[in-house]
Amino acid sequence: MGSQQLAAQSAASDSASVGEPASGARGAADPKEVGRWDPKFSLPNVAIHTHLLPNGKVLFWGRRDQPNLTLDEHFCTPQIWDPATRAPTPTPKPTLADGRTTVNLFCSGHTFLPDGRLLVAGGHLFDSKGVNQASIYDYRTNTWTALPLMNNGRWYPTAATLHDGSALVMSGSFEGPNGTTPINEVQQVWDGHAWRSLVNFHGLQLYPRVHAAPDGRAFMSGPLAQTFELDTNGAGNWTPLQGPGGSRVNGSRDYAPSVMYDVGKVIYIGGGNDPTTHVPTAAAEIIDLNTANPGWRPTGNMHHPRRQHNATILPDGTVLVTGGTSGGGGKGDGFNDLTHGQPVHKAELWDPATGQWTVLATEEVDRCYHASAILLPDATVMSAGGGEYRPDGSPAQNPPEDSHRDAQIFHPPYLFRGPRPDLTTAPQQVAYGQSFTVGTSHPEEIGLVSWIRLSSVTHSFNMDQRINFLAFRPAAGGLTITAPENPDICPPGHYMLFVLNKAKVPSIAKILRIAAPAGAHRLAMLQPAAARAQAVPAEVQMSTAELDAKIRSEAPGTQAAVGLTSRCPYGLGACWGGAYEALQKLDGVQAVRPIANAEDSTADVYLHGDTLPNVDRWAEQIARVANGSYDFRGVEVSVKAAVEAQNGGLRLTGPSIDKPVVLAPLEQGEKIQFDRPSGTAKPATVDELAAYERLLARYRSAGATDLPMRVTGPFKMRDGGWVLHVRSFEI
Repeated sequence: MGSQQLAAQSAASDSASVGEPASGARGAADPKEVGRWDPKFSLPNVAIHTHLLPNGKVLFWGRRDQPNLTLDEHFCTPQIWDPATRAPTPTPKPTLADGRTTVNLFCSGHTFLPDGRLLVAGGHLFDSKGVNQASIYDYRTNTWTALPLMNNGRWYPTAATLHDGSALVMSGSFEGPNGTTPINEVQQVWDGHAWRSLVNFHGLQLYPRVHAAPDGRAFMSGPLAQTFELDTNGAGNWTPLQGPGGSRVNGSRDYAPSVMYDVGKVIYIGGGNDPTTHVPTAAAEIIDLNTANPGWRPTGNMHHPRRQHNATILPDGTVLVTGGTSGGGGKGDGFNDLTHGQPVHKAELWDPATGQWTVLATEEVDRCYHASAILLPDATVMSAGGGEYRPDGSPAQNPPEDSHRDAQIFHPPYLFRGPRPDLTTAPQQVAYGQSFTVGTSHPEEIGLVSWIRLSSVTHSFNMDQRINFLAFRPAAGGLTITAPENPDICPPGHYMLFVLNKAKVPSIAKILRIAAPAGAHRLAMLQPAAARAQAVPAEVQMSTAELDAKIRSEAPGTQAAVGLTSRCPYGLGACWGGAYEALQKLDGVQAVRPIANAEDSTADVYLHGDTLPNVDRWAEQIARVANGSYDFRGVEVSVKAAVEAQNGGLRLTGPSIDKPVVLAPLEQGEKIQFDRPSGTAKPATVDELAAYERLLARYRSAGATDLPMRVTGPFKMRDGGWVLHVRSFEI
């Protein structure tokens, strides 16, 4: 692993830096309080996906090998960076199963398997359109191997290793029919031999934040406001977390880290857009899944609002946050605001003992969208990447100065509070519940032993990150440490083992493997979690097409199309989950069609009966539930009612309509159907512009005082009353 060279280099670096000002910190500060950033150094590409391998080296890749290439190349060259030599080395290019056709692993999901190989699911064809290939990287042989195809493409999927060593893969968008980009609703599990498909989940967001929970299930903490647990046994079973604490206090928050900072304890940090100011939040929330009735509750706020930031567990159990933007406008319109003063360069540290944040030293470079951060074996943190994206879904790309083919190393404050303890020997592999011996020169000075699963991070989420605090006792020339007994609290695989002295200064880590139990033995679920399991609605057993057909056949009330512009640059089709969650909570809504009209940037809902929506109330509800992640453009209704004359014009009346609704002609620019490239409403056709006059002529020719029909068009408040601008009608 090169640990001796790494240890010598780190010790020399830390010794030389004591008392020196933080590099790039824009002002002298005591590193014992704020830590220290080393100068930035170059990398071969933008480190968007970054992983710590079992040999202590770093594997990373970006979107393209060179900045003069397009943003839609169908190959990539992952790199190995050695912390001891600071030298990068390319790996072979990943390919499909034919061994010849290259694949781009940008926007994939990934997790380490129990033997240390990295499973990578999905990748990039075009924005929002993922590949159905999965690959495995073997660090021992420096080879990529294609796996059997998944059920469909996945772009922005999440992967997580479970208690039995299998790998759960979920979400990700793909190229659907007629240019659509639906979310892959099918969860799949890789058992080492084949893919096993599980129950569907309608309305998933991209890169869901998922952790292996201490009851053996998978816990989805976000970005949706409502949190869920997935039992992967059999066909699978989704359970929403019950009670008032089952939804996060701060609602839907995307591009935010979620960290399991102790067994069954999760912190969700910042993210999203405030519905009023459109800036991200500084708030953080925690939940303890070990309790009988777990619920989210606030912890301390960060000093800076952040979105697109990274969070890294440190060996002492604190959580380091780096990068992100605090802005809500500028480039990316709040998605990734890089205007001057908006990117956050100061790091922050959260202490779970107090719930408070401490501001640390200042990084030199913007680390926002597509940045990454991982813990290294010497207890420093590598922060890298940022950039390589299309700001608004157009063919343009972000300015070259916003892409960062470089990295910096952060030395946390604990490395300046005295000498490190040493960790001289440790076994390479242990078993669950095993007591094992490690060597250290002064065992009586050790106050804490922890191990941290190897990092695999992208898009503000470290998919493998978790920590265990291990029981230990002094022994002759070292410590006797007891490994966790339960794979539910410590999935099999490789971990960095740290010993910390009583001042909480960490050693250089040894990387150990805890092997999967024989026969992938499944321990009994913890009783409190089992007791809260509930049946999941039958709709999740259906495919999207089946559910859509069921909704359309069983929901005869008013149909409303809601115009939503996603602040995510990939459009409403790919960035659908938060909208789907918010639409289901609108007043009067009976059902929501489970897939967006991506071409028009609209979503269809059905009301209870032939009623009409309170558009102003809907706008407020969507903004609050989805936290400003979508711009509300208005509502078009298609309602059955009676048309009658009024003052030379027409109006709608009906038993479910509180007040008559004035009918008016449709004017150019009023449609809620949207054209993303131009950023304007789709133009109305000649027939649509003439629909009101045809309706008026039809009413007059009928000779009736009222005429039942279905009328469709934008529904707006005007001069204190509701107006429906007629786009079409039918008897």
